[in-house]
Amino acid sequence: MCNCINIEAGSYGNQVSLSRPNHMIGQTQGSAGDTICVDACLSAEIQSLWDLGISTTGCCCGHNYLPPFIGVIDEDIPKMKGLGYVVAPNETDLSREDGFKPKSC
Repeated sequence: MCNCINIEAGSYGNQVSLSRPNHMIGQTQGSAGDTICVDACLSAEIQSLWDLGISTTGCCCGHNYLPPFIGVIDEDIPKMKGLGYVVAPNETDLSREDGFKPKSC
């Protein structure tokens, strides 16, 4: 469970902006700007993954309504598994393994 209170699913009401890490400059996933917005309760975990060189494609804490996830590029799937992350099932394509359950919420 995250710390979101009265934040609707799909809302951007509880986000913080993080500086885009150097290893993700030029990637087309997510925003193309100098900053990337993430849910506040995931920000430390996302920053830690970036510090390890992992490229994320999106994330959501679920706002206590939906299952949380952290998406990564295909090349970083083995790294996430090596860090002990558990694959979050993709409801539309069960063969995909690029989404993971966050450890922080």
